Amino acid sequence: MRPRVRGGPKPLTRVFVAISGPLPHKAVTAMIKMSPRNVALATAFCAVGLWLDQWSKAWAAARLPGSPLTVIDRALSFVYVENRNAAFGLGNQLPESVKVWVLIGLTSALTVALIVAMLRSEDLPSQVGFAMTICGAAGNIVDRVRFGYVRDFIYWHGGFQWPNFNVADMLVCTGVAVLVVLGGRKKKEDPVKVEPKAESAGGEQAKATGEQKS
Repeated sequence: MRPRVRGGPKPLTRVFVAISGPLPHKAVTAMIKMSPRNVALATAFCAVGLWLDQWSKAWAAARLPGSPLTVIDRALSFVYVENRNAAFGLGNQLPESVKVWVLIGLTSALTVALIVAMLRSEDLPSQVGFAMTICGAAGNIVDRVRFGYVRDFIYWHGGFQWPNFNVADMLVCTGVAVLVVLGGRKKKEDPVKVEPKAESAGGEQAKATGEQKS
């Protein structure tokens, strides 16, 4: 029976090695700078955020069609709409037969890039910002895969009108704001104190001999 060798690669590292294929193991290990504890917390946060987004959309789809709900008079309402385009109507010119798959492919590729960026980030604000953005993007991807469109229901019209959005959009916008304002900041390291070099034994002996002669 072969002895069990401890100290092997961490599970997260093994996953990255399997995905990266030809990349050297050391290069993959160097890419992952996020601690396992923070990875677990980010995963839990994304799971909760994704559940909240899907629950709120399901509620809106069952409650709001044909009967909008006023939350703040002349400012905030819940109005259910089905968005078949990207943000701000992007992708409106694409044929319906390919539009949904193009949007799913683009958002999925962006989400994978965000996951890699989060795992390579070292500061907590960046990790929080990436986790929120990933969670929001995943919520809208689930909608497009399930229905072919994104369910929006939050409508702001106080002072200015804003296109209908949802909880996933709020997570994306908040995550990007955190990345822009707080991301990339590292703790300042304490300056290294340089201690004077000790004199060699030969130098001390020569100095003592000179003092005796004088």
